[in-house]
Amino acid sequence: MSSVNSRLYVGELRHQRLGDAQHAFRYPMFVAAIDLAELPALAAMAPWVGHERVALLGLSARDHFDGHGTLREQFDRTCAAHGVTTPIARVQLVTQLRFAGILFNPVSYWYGFDAQGELAVVIAEVNNTFGERHPYVLTDLAPTPQGWRAVAPKRFFVSPFYDVQGEYEFDVSRLQDSLALGITVRRGGDVAFRAVLTGQARPLTRGAIARTLVQQPLSAALTVPRILWQAARLHWQKRVPIVPKPAPADPATTRVAGPNAIQRIAARLVLRALAGIRHHHLLLTLPDGREVAMGDIALPALRMRVRDPECFVRLVSAGDIGLGEAFEHGEWDAPEPTEVLLMLARERAAIERAAGPLARMSRPIERLQHALRRNSLTGSRRNIRKHYDLGNEFFELFLDPSMTYSSGRFTQPLFSLEESQDAKLDAALWRSGVGAGAHVAEIGCGWGSFALKAARAGVRVTGVTLSQQQHALATQRLADAGLAPRTEILLRDYRTLQGTYDAIVSIEMLEAVGHRGLGEFFAACERLVKPGGQVVIQVITIADQKYAEYMRRPDWIQKYIFPGGHLPSIGAMTEAMRRHSSFVITQLEGFGMDYARTLVEWRTRFEQRREDARALGLDEAFLRRWAYYFHYCEAGFRTGEIDVVQMVLRRPVTATPSA
Repeated sequence: MSSVNSRLYVGELRHQRLGDAQHAFRYPMFVAAIDLAELPALAAMAPWVGHERVALLGLSARDHFDGHGTLREQFDRTCAAHGVTTPIARVQLVTQLRFAGILFNPVSYWYGFDAQGELAVVIAEVNNTFGERHPYVLTDLAPTPQGWRAVAPKRFFVSPFYDVQGEYEFDVSRLQDSLALGITVRRGGDVAFRAVLTGQARPLTRGAIARTLVQQPLSAALTVPRILWQAARLHWQKRVPIVPKPAPADPATTRVAGPNAIQRIAARLVLRALAGIRHHHLLLTLPDGREVAMGDIALPALRMRVRDPECFVRLVSAGDIGLGEAFEHGEWDAPEPTEVLLMLARERAAIERAAGPLARMSRPIERLQHALRRNSLTGSRRNIRKHYDLGNEFFELFLDPSMTYSSGRFTQPLFSLEESQDAKLDAALWRSGVGAGAHVAEIGCGWGSFALKAARAGVRVTGVTLSQQQHALATQRLADAGLAPRTEILLRDYRTLQGTYDAIVSIEMLEAVGHRGLGEFFAACERLVKPGGQVVIQVITIADQKYAEYMRRPDWIQKYIFPGGHLPSIGAMTEAMRRHSSFVITQLEGFGMDYARTLVEWRTRFEQRREDARALGLDEAFLRRWAYYFHYCEAGFRTGEIDVVQMVLRRPVTATPSA
């Protein structure tokens, strides 16, 4: 091959992980630097070298970008998509060549030169071992003694030991006698990882290629095995935890490998089921970019994008739980996820057909797992702490300053979230029927917002919680307000509480006792409240018509957000009261749409503080799980399948429990 610019670089790749689990390794590697204008001569090199044909060493357009078109066409299309307007006269590609049909390119570098020979753009095309690739288009190139440096935010999941956080620092050397290409990962300003490819130039001739193959006969074939071996050492020897892989979130990321057979079958089942949608218009974008319309196209379209075909497998095998899992891992998204969930709830028959028999097979497993989270004295402590001891700083991200984690009451249209919570606390205190000097027990006191409200009104409050972090903050807040003499916050189970109280208040704690615990809860209230006293309960309920099905099928919330959680129905509570207490319901008010609005407020605050959440060490999958939680619950309240009520129970002066 008579070339001016093309050559080989023979050297090694070095990896270095810094921080708490330091790790380093190196292995030999050679790459080719191909001037795309010199590609026609590549075919004449030798029988074992080829361009777009089977050969021992080969270069193919299908191994780069989206694989459609020639190498130059793909390069130009990528530049245009990222706003590169400088005309590119010459392109040089630094990449590994395919060896005996085997190829894995950790990174390929595309150099784009203008008509004056000046470097105008570099594209660092990064591949991961999950069959995906992403181009980092670098135009802000700062000169360095060896070449250029560019910085770009990390947009692509590469290593199972790092989430998609931080930024890349690309060091790009000149294509001269030596090569030094470096990538540094910075997280929070600190260097977390560094990879450097170095090599010495050889002419791209038959003799140089043959000599290189003798020296490194299996360089390309061993790239993936070497990566997997080092990953195993990091995980098993150095105990570095594995980060769950999210689906690609950046539209520039392409999938190299197509769906496997199971994913294709699952996709067909889901699409066939969704074709039954009648009362909505769903515009579904598939992982390969195709759009499929379902339902009534005369209606405004709801858009949903499936980014990873594994989403279909989750949906078929686990129904609504799988849908939540897929969202958490970034396998699907939508401009308005709540609206999509509303549509799926209203078109439930379609989603059930998609789940098919596999989902029904998984239900006994989910029921067993939920049953193992029963709310015994030990189990309740474990369940509550798994949720509420995520950290006070975490809940501060989205709650109002009163730290009230329950539905507000938007009795005025222009109420802020804080005003709505104050209105709710006022209503609960008023409904308890007590005044200054009375003694109230609060079951599930949270971070102390009701205790603060009541104590300021002269009421003595004894609150109980099982969360250590809630207990610490509630105690501190009451002390700071000078209300400690009138309040007592206990770290204990309500079932061990002793004494007699003028009233009991419990705000969204009853969901934590489970179906079997309903009778025990009302019996405890009967024991604790004086005759004639009142019990104010705020609780999320599920419609009586849905209760039997809900009992049979634990949902995503119970599995991932509130272990051991259970929404009672009005009928289930009434029956438990009848059997285990003498209580009479004197008031009952539902305000589910207020909860929907509360969830919107929480979600908005949460999204606005995602960077603060990341600073707490929370990864993207966790943040997506909680975003889905807000969307999922809002959809439930808007459908009317769940509600929130404040109910007032009165213990008769002469009480004879039914047993």
